[in-house]
Amino acid sequence: MKISRSYLAAFALVAATVAVGAFAYWRLPDGAMIAVRYNMLGHPIGAAPKGEALAIVPAVSILVISVLALVSRAPFYQERLARSRGPFGILLMGVAAVLFTAEAAMGAKAIDPRFDVLRTVFLAVAVMLIVVGNVLGKIRQNSLFGVRTPWTLGDERVWDKTHRFTGWAMVLGGAALAVIDLFAPGGAWLIAAMVICTAGPLVLGAAHSARQWRRERQA
Repeated sequence: MKISRSYLAAFALVAATVAVGAFAYWRLPDGAMIAVRYNMLGHPIGAAPKGEALAIVPAVSILVISVLALVSRAPFYQERLARSRGPFGILLMGVAAVLFTAEAAMGAKAIDPRFDVLRTVFLAVAVMLIVVGNVLGKIRQNSLFGVRTPWTLGDERVWDKTHRFTGWAMVLGGAALAVIDLFAPGGAWLIAAMVICTAGPLVLGAAHSARQWRRERQA
């Protein structure tokens, strides 16, 4: 996969995010309010006018994807990303896809109050974890993305072993989150599962990098 194709796909998702927001704005009546904040039980605790609420995610999507694309094109990073273009492109598309799902879910909730925003977005996060986890081991040492610890940045062998380990942990975390999302009760349990399944693999990966570095020094 060429990085340019990944950029096109990511920005197509950004455009789709804007289009979904515009469609929801058109469908909703004047003066409609949309929930933008939720408590730990998943219940809405804050709302904003439809125009303001539906503009948040598209604005974040444009900003995040543009910044990632521009930074990755900077001369300082281009050389370091030369061997990791495929994984970076997949990460770029994954972030754009999750933001698209969030905007679509927010619009669907505004149109149909029975729609479950959290479960939909968390399922998209679970899929992204599985997809990104599958390619994480192919990321070569760089200073832009990945599990960047003093130990991975200081030793390429530690970097490779850490990312293979973290990739498997991320796949397992994504699979666990998908199962929990589909079958477990909502609210605080679901939010806790999302935090653990997304942050857990990264924390384990950082710890693994330190342990692996010590093993390399003792070998």
